[in-house]
Amino acid sequence: MSKKRRRKSGHPAVMSTLPRLLSGLSEVATLMRDRQWPQALKRLEVLDRRYPNQTEILSALVNVCYELQDIRRYQHACERLLRIDPDNVDAALGLAGSYLRNVRPALALRAFRHLLDRWPDHERADEVRKTVAGLEAKMTAFLTEWGAPGAEGLEFAVLHEEAQSLMEQGKYSQARRVAEQLLHRRPDFAPALNNLSQIHFAEGHLDRAVAAAQQVLTFDPDNYHALSNLTRFLCLSGRLDEARQWAERLKAVQADVDAGDVWLKRAEALSFLGDDQGVLDTFSGAEQAGHLKSPLTNPLLYHLAAVAALRLGHEDEARRHWREALKRSPGLDLAQANLDDLRQPVGKRHAPWAFPLPNWVTQQAIHDMAAHLTPAVRQKRDQAVTQAARRYLRQHPEVAALVPLLLDRSDSHGREFALRVALMAETPEMLEMLRDFALSQRGPDDLRHQAARAASEAGLLPSGPTRMWLGGEWREILMMGFEINDEPTVQHRPKIDRLMTEALMALHQDDADKAERLLKQALEMEPDAPDLLNNLAYAYALQGRHQESETLIHQVFQRHPDYAFARIGLARLSISRGETGQARKLLEPLFSRKQFNFKEFTLFCNAQVELFSAEGKPDGVRAWLDMWAGVDPDNPHIADWRRRIDRHGLRLWPFGRRT
Repeated sequence: MSKKRRRKSGHPAVMSTLPRLLSGLSEVATLMRDRQWPQALKRLEVLDRRYPNQTEILSALVNVCYELQDIRRYQHACERLLRIDPDNVDAALGLAGSYLRNVRPALALRAFRHLLDRWPDHERADEVRKTVAGLEAKMTAFLTEWGAPGAEGLEFAVLHEEAQSLMEQGKYSQARRVAEQLLHRRPDFAPALNNLSQIHFAEGHLDRAVAAAQQVLTFDPDNYHALSNLTRFLCLSGRLDEARQWAERLKAVQADVDAGDVWLKRAEALSFLGDDQGVLDTFSGAEQAGHLKSPLTNPLLYHLAAVAALRLGHEDEARRHWREALKRSPGLDLAQANLDDLRQPVGKRHAPWAFPLPNWVTQQAIHDMAAHLTPAVRQKRDQAVTQAARRYLRQHPEVAALVPLLLDRSDSHGREFALRVALMAETPEMLEMLRDFALSQRGPDDLRHQAARAASEAGLLPSGPTRMWLGGEWREILMMGFEINDEPTVQHRPKIDRLMTEALMALHQDDADKAERLLKQALEMEPDAPDLLNNLAYAYALQGRHQESETLIHQVFQRHPDYAFARIGLARLSISRGETGQARKLLEPLFSRKQFNFKEFTLFCNAQVELFSAEGKPDGVRAWLDMWAGVDPDNPHIADWRRRIDRHGLRLWPFGRRT
């Protein structure tokens, strides 16, 4: 009975998945009918994860990958389909052809031979026999040159290509076992060592990756695969000077320049280093060598050229290269993602990027970051997060070295990763990297703004307006590194507070005589109160007694140099006389303050607007008006300033001589 119940309990679950599977396949069929191949691929990938090893899904995947000319995915889909449907002759033909397109001649020869053994009377058998004859002749010559002729050599070549295919699919442990098997038979087999170096990197063993690449170069110093890999590994290890030295050797390699992948391997290494002109020179070299005319040219070379072109400011050229890459391989996600990103407003773009985050940082390093930071974040204490981030960087010094590279030339995930690491660690080195990123032209405005705030709070940006790239142009902006509050600047007894309030109301109503009387009454009880004296000076100015007003402001400043209102008042007097240098000197100390009273800040903004106006610097005026509006958007003087600037130019002060 129990067995019967178990069978019944499983059956509805299986049946319940069928409608969802059929619905998903129907959606894919519609997308394919409408030739929406990228959308169909994404939907199939979701279905494949949810319902693995389904013939219908894999068959559709084969067809979609073919339409997208994504031959690597096409190969992997054919392999999987044949494992569950070995009698599928179309899949067998497709697989053999994909091996040929992916430059896997040994695997292609084996697959075509199997096809003839299994279906000798197939309608395309004669065509296949001709292909086999051509491949056998080429493989014989290649294996003889390789020093491994005959069946044993072919078996060796098949294993090598299987290792490459496994690497492409992310099956690194299986690929490592195959590479080690090859090296056991031939310890100096450079292709297997190159594969092993890349597997070591993917598994998070940077030192082993470097060592394997260097081992190749001890007996084959011009091996461009090893030179490219070593350049990349040293770059990603933070050893940039060494990486650049090996890159120069890679540029100088002349052997095997007719081999197509030499251009791609050179461009890859230089892209990691950010050598944009070097990438374009490589692309030009490939073009002059006639390599770009080949249908087997890897479209990734066009993508890397596009990235370098856009980084150097040549957007039209970049778009042409990306379009050509997609023409050759419609499923090339990197090219399409960059083009999609360019549709955004310029201030929100990440493009261009050559490689996504996983190509820069190992999975182990990302996993270790989560392990370090998750417990600290749960404590909800900033100090705990900072300490955890610093421990993580000590464990992974290569990540610290990668932060500026990721900020400069990675995708959105890479930039977010680097920004969070730097903001959490807050080391002097990380803060300097954030400053450099903030002042660069790379990445979206909002990320650079976050970096700028952190750098400003650390005192790494100059006081006053800072030149930043925003909205696709250079602009002067202000970074607020201080707090604005409503706390009174001077504390008084209740009776004096009442007199002060009445006096301020009188000043607001332009009743200077009443204000003077109330302030002097208050000064009898607190004769040296800076706010009472400063407002009395303002009352004198309203009455036209400017000399008395200025004398009193000087006295307040001399007695209370930290009293912001008096300092700002003197600065504005200097501006009105054209003494802008003196005004700037008076205002400079206020930038180091951590707190401002709301009224202090308003007056400070107005003084800065007056100063930049007097100096004829419209960018500075606009920057301070924007800052002022961010704190006090309804202040009528802001609108007054904007109207006067538009109408008359800069040399106008809405506050006149009032202090």
